Amino acid sequence: MLCGDGLRRCPWAPTGPAALEEHDRRWGARPTGSSGWFEALGLEIFQAGLARWSIAQRREGLRRALRDFVPEEIARMTEDDVDELLLDPAVIRNRVKIEAVVHNARACRGLGPEDWAEHVRDLRPAAAEPPLTVLEESRRSPEGDRLAARLKEQGLVFVGRTTAHRFLLRTGVLPGHLAGCFRDGTGTGGSG
Repeated sequence: MLCGDGLRRCPWAPTGPAALEEHDRRWGARPTGSSGWFEALGLEIFQAGLARWSIAQRREGLRRALRDFVPEEIARMTEDDVDELLLDPAVIRNRVKIEAVVHNARACRGLGPEDWAEHVRDLRPAAAEPPLTVLEESRRSPEGDRLAARLKEQGLVFVGRTTAHRFLLRTGVLPGHLAGCFRDGTGTGGSG
Protein backbone atom coordinates (compact mmCIF):
# COMPACT_ATOMS: atom_id res chain seq x y z
CA MET A 1 0.00 0.00 0.00
CA LEU A 2 1.40 3.40 -0.97
CA CYS A 3 1.27 5.79 1.99
CA GLY A 4 1.16 9.58 2.06
CA ASP A 5 4.90 9.85 2.75
CA GLY A 6 5.68 8.02 -0.51
CA LEU A 7 6.64 4.71 1.15
CA ARG A 8 5.02 1.39 0.38
CA ARG A 9 3.98 -0.47 3.51
CA CYS A 10 2.12 -3.60 4.53
CA PRO A 11 -1.66 -2.93 4.74
CA TRP A 12 -1.72 -3.22 8.55
CA ALA A 13 0.89 -0.46 9.08
CA PRO A 14 -1.37 2.61 8.76
CA THR A 15 -4.05 1.28 11.12
CA GLY A 16 -2.80 3.51 13.94
CA PRO A 17 0.28 5.27 15.32
CA ALA A 18 1.42 2.28 17.40
CA ALA A 19 1.03 -0.13 14.48
CA LEU A 20 2.90 2.25 12.17
CA GLU A 21 5.80 2.55 14.59
CA GLU A 22 5.84 -1.22 15.13
CA HIS A 23 5.90 -1.78 11.37
CA ASP A 24 8.51 0.85 10.53
CA ARG A 25 10.94 0.28 13.40
CA ARG A 26 10.60 -3.13 15.02
CA TRP A 27 8.66 -5.78 13.13
CA GLY A 28 11.06 -7.98 11.18
CA ALA A 29 14.19 -6.51 12.81
CA ARG A 30 16.82 -8.74 14.38
CA PRO A 31 17.12 -8.10 18.14
CA THR A 32 20.51 -6.93 19.34
CA GLY A 33 20.50 -8.07 22.98
CA SER A 34 19.16 -10.97 25.00
CA SER A 35 16.33 -8.83 26.39
CA GLY A 36 15.34 -7.94 22.81
CA TRP A 37 15.07 -11.62 21.89
CA PHE A 38 13.12 -12.35 25.06
CA GLU A 39 10.85 -9.36 24.45
CA ALA A 40 10.04 -10.68 20.96
CA LEU A 41 9.04 -14.03 22.45
CA GLY A 42 7.07 -12.40 25.27
CA LEU A 43 5.18 -10.10 22.90
CA GLU A 44 4.16 -13.06 20.74
CA ILE A 45 2.96 -14.94 23.82
CA PHE A 46 0.80 -11.95 24.76
CA GLN A 47 -0.36 -11.54 21.13
CA ALA A 48 -1.68 -15.12 20.94
CA GLY A 49 -5.42 -15.18 20.40
CA LEU A 50 -5.80 -11.39 20.15
CA ALA A 51 -6.73 -9.25 17.16
CA ARG A 52 -3.78 -8.93 14.85
CA TRP A 53 -1.29 -6.20 15.78
CA SER A 54 -3.18 -5.25 18.95
CA ILE A 55 -0.03 -5.93 20.97
CA ALA A 56 1.61 -2.89 19.36
CA GLN A 57 -0.69 -0.64 21.40
CA ARG A 58 0.27 -2.37 24.65
CA ARG A 59 4.01 -2.75 24.06
CA GLU A 60 5.17 0.16 26.22
CA GLY A 61 2.90 -0.85 29.10
CA LEU A 62 4.19 -4.40 28.91
CA ARG A 63 7.81 -3.20 28.81
CA ARG A 64 7.28 -1.09 31.91
CA ALA A 65 5.37 -3.76 33.81
CA LEU A 66 7.73 -6.55 32.78
CA ARG A 67 10.95 -4.76 33.66
CA ASP A 68 12.05 -4.04 30.07
CA PHE A 69 11.82 -7.77 29.32
CA VAL A 70 15.14 -8.47 31.05
CA PRO A 71 14.80 -12.20 31.83
CA GLU A 72 16.81 -12.00 35.07
CA GLU A 73 14.49 -9.25 36.35
CA ILE A 74 11.27 -10.99 35.32
CA ALA A 75 12.52 -14.27 36.83
CA ARG A 76 12.46 -12.60 40.26
CA MET A 77 8.76 -11.78 40.01
CA THR A 78 6.61 -13.33 42.70
CA GLU A 79 2.99 -14.42 42.78
CA ASP A 80 2.18 -11.04 44.36
CA ASP A 81 3.84 -9.29 41.40
CA VAL A 82 1.69 -11.34 39.02
CA ASP A 83 -1.43 -10.40 41.01
CA GLU A 84 -0.47 -6.71 40.71
CA LEU A 85 -0.04 -7.04 36.95
CA LEU A 86 -3.55 -8.44 36.70
CA LEU A 87 -4.81 -5.08 37.99
CA ASP A 88 -2.71 -2.99 35.57
CA PRO A 89 -4.80 -1.76 32.59
CA ALA A 90 -1.62 -1.09 30.60
CA VAL A 91 -0.87 -4.81 30.19
CA ILE A 92 -2.67 -7.83 28.79
CA ARG A 93 -4.34 -9.05 31.99
CA ASN A 94 -4.21 -12.75 31.35
CA ARG A 95 -2.78 -14.79 34.22
CA VAL A 96 -1.79 -17.74 32.03
CA LYS A 97 0.19 -15.51 29.66
CA ILE A 98 1.86 -13.53 32.46
CA GLU A 99 2.82 -16.69 34.31
CA ALA A 100 4.15 -18.20 31.07
CA VAL A 101 6.41 -15.19 30.50
CA VAL A 102 7.68 -15.36 34.10
CA HIS A 103 8.28 -19.10 33.78
CA ASN A 104 10.09 -18.62 30.46
CA ALA A 105 12.23 -15.85 31.93
CA ARG A 106 13.42 -18.29 34.56
CA ALA A 107 14.24 -20.82 31.83
CA CYS A 108 16.08 -18.17 29.77
CA ARG A 109 18.19 -16.59 32.50
CA GLY A 110 21.76 -16.34 31.36
CA LEU A 111 21.05 -16.73 27.65
CA GLY A 112 23.06 -14.21 25.69
CA PRO A 113 22.23 -12.86 22.22
CA GLU A 114 24.52 -15.45 20.67
CA ASP A 115 22.52 -18.23 22.37
CA TRP A 116 19.27 -16.87 20.95
CA ALA A 117 20.85 -16.50 17.52
CA GLU A 118 22.01 -20.12 17.74
CA HIS A 119 18.40 -21.25 18.31
CA VAL A 120 17.33 -19.73 15.00
CA ARG A 121 20.55 -19.91 12.92
CA ASP A 122 19.53 -22.91 10.82
CA LEU A 123 15.85 -21.97 10.52
CA ARG A 124 16.08 -19.34 7.78
CA PRO A 125 15.27 -21.01 4.47
CA ALA A 126 17.74 -20.38 1.65
CA ALA A 127 15.03 -18.87 -0.55
CA ALA A 128 12.95 -16.92 1.95
CA GLU A 129 10.73 -14.80 -0.26
CA PRO A 130 8.22 -12.38 1.28
CA PRO A 131 4.56 -13.09 0.53
CA LEU A 132 2.99 -11.02 -2.23
CA THR A 133 -0.38 -10.47 -0.52
CA VAL A 134 -1.95 -10.80 2.92
CA LEU A 135 -3.74 -13.91 1.65
CA GLU A 136 -0.36 -15.59 1.11
CA GLU A 137 0.80 -14.98 4.67
CA SER A 138 1.09 -18.19 6.62
CA ARG A 139 0.06 -18.71 10.24
CA ARG A 140 2.57 -21.51 10.65
CA SER A 141 5.75 -22.79 9.08
CA PRO A 142 8.02 -25.83 9.29
CA GLU A 143 10.63 -23.50 10.80
CA GLY A 144 8.20 -22.39 13.49
CA ASP A 145 7.32 -26.02 14.20
CA ARG A 146 11.00 -26.87 14.71
CA LEU A 147 11.58 -23.81 16.92
CA ALA A 148 8.52 -24.59 19.05
CA ALA A 149 9.84 -28.11 19.64
CA ARG A 150 13.31 -26.77 20.57
CA LEU A 151 11.93 -24.22 23.01
CA LYS A 152 9.65 -26.78 24.64
CA GLU A 153 12.62 -29.14 25.03
CA GLN A 154 14.35 -26.36 26.96
CA GLY A 155 11.39 -26.07 29.31
CA LEU A 156 9.62 -23.05 27.81
CA VAL A 157 5.83 -22.94 27.85
CA PHE A 158 3.13 -21.26 25.73
CA VAL A 159 5.34 -21.52 22.65
CA GLY A 160 3.17 -23.39 20.18
CA ARG A 161 3.66 -23.52 16.45
CA THR A 162 1.88 -20.24 15.68
CA THR A 163 3.65 -18.29 18.44
CA ALA A 164 7.03 -19.66 17.33
CA HIS A 165 6.28 -18.81 13.69
CA ARG A 166 5.34 -15.23 14.58
CA PHE A 167 8.48 -14.94 16.72
CA LEU A 168 10.50 -15.84 13.61
CA LEU A 169 8.63 -13.18 11.61
CA ARG A 170 9.05 -10.58 14.37
CA THR A 171 12.81 -11.18 14.61
CA GLY A 172 13.44 -11.16 10.86
CA VAL A 173 14.40 -14.83 10.64
CA LEU A 174 11.49 -15.31 8.23
CA PRO A 175 10.18 -12.52 5.98
CA GLY A 176 7.66 -10.55 8.03
CA HIS A 177 6.70 -7.92 5.46
CA LEU A 178 4.87 -8.22 2.16
CA ALA A 179 6.83 -7.97 -1.08
CA GLY A 180 7.01 -4.35 -2.15
CA CYS A 181 6.94 -2.97 1.40
CA PHE A 182 9.88 -0.69 2.07
CA ARG A 183 10.81 -3.07 4.92
CA ASP A 184 10.60 -6.32 2.94
CA GLY A 185 14.38 -6.65 2.64
CA THR A 186 14.40 -7.02 -1.14
CA GLY A 187 14.96 -3.36 -1.90
CA THR A 188 11.82 -3.18 -4.06
CA GLY A 189 9.55 -1.21 -1.74
CA GLY A 190 10.87 2.32 -2.09
CA SER A 191 8.88 5.42 -2.87
CA GLY A 192 7.03 6.01 -6.08
